[in-house]
Amino acid sequence: MNTIESGILGVQMTLVGLLLAVFFEGVYPYPLVGFLFGLAGTAVVLTGVFSGTPE
Repeated sequence: MNTIESGILGVQMTLVGLLLAVFFEGVYPYPLVGFLFGLAGTAVVLTGVFSGTPE
């Protein structure tokens, strides 16, 4: 997976996490799952940015 693909995947995961946390705020597991999606998405973006592989 190259830098652009991992960046797009990370942004999508972060947005899904944000939407879960905002829209399902009162339902117990969804804000936690949204937070974990946000963390995972941020990690994927940072891994893609700092991977050091030239395109």
